Amino acid sequence: CYDTGIAGVLHLSADGTVIAANDYVQNLLGRSAADLVGRSWEELCHARDLIAARDWWARLRQETRGSSLEIQLRHRDGGLKPVLISGQWFSGPEPHGILLVLDISEHKTREEQLLAQERHRRNVLIREVHHRIKNNLQGIVGLLQNQALAHPELAETLQTPIRQIDSIALLYDLRSRSRDDGIFLCDLAGVAVRACRKIAPVPVTKDVPHYCNIEVDDNEAVAVALILNELLYNAIKHGPPDNPRVSLCLRREQGQATVTIRNRCRKASQEPNLDQTETLGTGLQLVRSLLPRDGSAILRFYREGDDMIAKLTLRPPVIRLKPDTG
Repeated sequence: CYDTGIAGVLHLSADGTVIAANDYVQNLLGRSAADLVGRSWEELCHARDLIAARDWWARLRQETRGSSLEIQLRHRDGGLKPVLISGQWFSGPEPHGILLVLDISEHKTREEQLLAQERHRRNVLIREVHHRIKNNLQGIVGLLQNQALAHPELAETLQTPIRQIDSIALLYDLRSRSRDDGIFLCDLAGVAVRACRKIAPVPVTKDVPHYCNIEVDDNEAVAVALILNELLYNAIKHGPPDNPRVSLCLRREQGQATVTIRNRCRKASQEPNLDQTETLGTGLQLVRSLLPRDGSAILRFYREGDDMIAKLTLRPPVIRLKPDTG
């Protein structure tokens, strides 16, 4: 009665020991009947499913009707077989359980293929939306630039929104080209440098390793992009007119990431104090308002010889530090 090829059958004793197994189960697991009989059925379960299997077996022994369980069983070669198990407990002088085992590998493969197709369609749609947002933002930048040309007296005033909107447009351009959902700090640092280079004649030295293990929280990506843009532009704007020197450096340290922006400064320049908002320009006031209030982003300014340094330290949850793959 155990040789049906439609489904597997495991006959278990009261303590879960295999009494018999049909050909379907033997072929499914690559084990002979002699190898299966006498084993605890828990030995056949994947370690990750062991607790669920144990709980299910305990409940089955207390129920009058059968129930089902989806787990993975271990093949003799170490591979895993996804299965759907339906069980029935029989009480009496010799209580025992009968498990019907169905191989659902093909179903799981089809399910994974469908999920992959859905993810692909979703990602294509998201990238297209980001591409359109980028185009719209760049259209706004173009309109503002036309106004600056038509009204030279407004050019300096319009420079700030042009730079900020362009920085956000570059962020969405990055998202439209990325096949991953993540936004990485190395890319946002590059966005800030590109945005400032468009309007500032001062050369910027960039030391940004391609760290794809520092991911920025999606809800904070625009804020971080604007913060980096403002800090970099502030460094460019406040440097001496002769021999200006600006650099941006990104490093991953233990449990955090740091972005250090350094510029030659005028001798009389004082370190900005974020606690004294009345002394800050509009750019640093924007930076102060964008910094997360949970302590996951800390900004400080200090002088080092002829240089002014802005050091932005980022920690979770504003960033996620992924394992370094080397």
